[in-house]
Amino acid sequence: MQHELRQNNYAPLIQFAILSITLLLLYYPTFHMFIYDWSNDDNYSHGFLVPVIVAYLIWTKKERLRALSPLPSLWGIPILLLGLSMYLVGTIGAEWFLKRASLIIVLGGVVLYLYGKAYLRLLLFPLLFLMFMVPLPAIIYSGLAFKLQLFVSIVSTKLIALAGIPIFREGNILYVSSGPLAVEEACSGMRSIMALLALSALFAYLMYDSRLKQWILVVSALPIAVITNIIRVTTTGIVAHYWGKAFAEGILHESFGWLVFVIAFVLLFLLGKLLDWLFPTKKLSPQPAAISEESPRHE
Repeated sequence: MQHELRQNNYAPLIQFAILSITLLLLYYPTFHMFIYDWSNDDNYSHGFLVPVIVAYLIWTKKERLRALSPLPSLWGIPILLLGLSMYLVGTIGAEWFLKRASLIIVLGGVVLYLYGKAYLRLLLFPLLFLMFMVPLPAIIYSGLAFKLQLFVSIVSTKLIALAGIPIFREGNILYVSSGPLAVEEACSGMRSIMALLALSALFAYLMYDSRLKQWILVVSALPIAVITNIIRVTTTGIVAHYWGKAFAEGILHESFGWLVFVIAFVLLFLLGKLLDWLFPTKKLSPQPAAISEESPRHE
């Protein structure tokens, strides 16, 4: 009887090992493309950190995971099949986004099938966080980046004009006295949005239990990223007018990349403090212990 019980305990581990090896073989080309994109596309260079962060999040839950009893669910099979279908369609259509995103669906299906709903519920955020390592389809990314380029260009032009500096805009090209300044795709805010979305999601998850606060922080990453890039372009235009285009597009422009991200995180942190002030967490005041009538008295 004890031998059979041990076999039953090892069964999920054996199944997990078999499925893991199968997935590694199946997704090997996808993993290779992940590394290639993270290494060559600055918009997704943060992708290297995502698996590390996910591993840390799972590690912090190790005690809660150990306390759970595996209750395999057959509902994991449809989810697993959905993920594999996405992979198949992505392979046939040469659509890398589907192939990459399918990995998260497949992992969710595996967890549900082998371990059950409680495990999946506990690991849901780490699994969803993996989406931040998946590059968007080029057609979607380029379309959004182009619209943001124009928006940042228009707003920055108006702000520079308000500073009393003569400026003319043609598309995403700003003409100041020292010459034309191009608002490139990197200045559109898309790069900041991708990284800041991941950071805000992690920050909200670790720091807040309130779903309202979490969603506000995550959604706020979009305007914060755009605002900070408007500040970047506006400042570059003003500096170019007074100190020359070469200085504005040189070291100053490069250093602004990191500075913008720092400013964005500070704004995110301040927003969190504002949410704490607007929606304070109610803390129960400790009640004094009742004195039992049977407790001994000092005479």
